Amino acid sequence: MQKEKDVRILELMTRIYCRAKHKTKKGLCDECAELLIYATQRREKCPFGDEKTFCSNCKIHCYKPEMREKIAKVMRFSGPRTVFYHPTVAFGHLFETLKYKRKSKKEEKERNKNVKENN
Repeated sequence: MQKEKDVRILELMTRIYCRAKHKTKKGLCDECAELLIYATQRREKCPFGDEKTFCSNCKIHCYKPEMREKIAKVMRFSGPRTVFYHPTVAFGHLFETLKYKRKSKKEEKERNKNVKENN
């Protein structure tokens, strides 16, 4: 279920980017279509499955550097604009980001506590 949701969001953000940057009326240009196919394949093969975080927060980077740069560019551009097109998606993403950051801080505190106890 999470994979399908992630792919829908990837498609939404790629469409927003392509429409604005490449002036496409319908669908995607060849470059954006190729990027979306690549990103979808990477998501399908993700070793974390439905337990994965956002790729930007991931410890494993499975994108080629060139493609990682392209998808980051799409996300940086489309992310803020998603609020106007699909506010529920944007606020859901914000909520997930905050949840991840809280979890990371909690894990960091636990690690520091364990290190202090072992010393």
